[in-house]
Amino acid sequence: MAQQSSMTDAAIYLGLRDWGTIRLEKLIRQVDLGIHDHERGVTQPVRFDIEVLVQSPKGNDSIDNVLDYEYLEQSVNNALSESRAELQETLARRILDSVMLPSAALAATVSLTKLDPMGFDSQLGCTLVRMPEK
Repeated sequence: MAQQSSMTDAAIYLGLRDWGTIRLEKLIRQVDLGIHDHERGVTQPVRFDIEVLVQSPKGNDSIDNVLDYEYLEQSVNNALSESRAELQETLARRILDSVMLPSAALAATVSLTKLDPMGFDSQLGCTLVRMPEK
């Protein structure tokens, strides 16, 4: 993922020596999203990619020792259940706010990509990154 350098930068910034990431990649949802009149009330495919910086797990092979991957998809689903967003950046921020709630989440990136945006021959997207303040 393109965000890997962001997570490396975050780990260095935080002074971590033993770290990793968890990822949700290529989750596709049909979303009513956009600022244009022709986008309102019409769903379009949007891809979600999330990466979260975590410290390497310690201890035995137990889900209790890691940040559960399932909360990443739940963060997307929760954000989609809120009021309609006009901007991809607004939806990405909502997801990022949720992703960063667990204390085990040290930094994160959230990327959204409109796979078939109306009126364009390309894909359009945004990526938001959040690192803690020192």
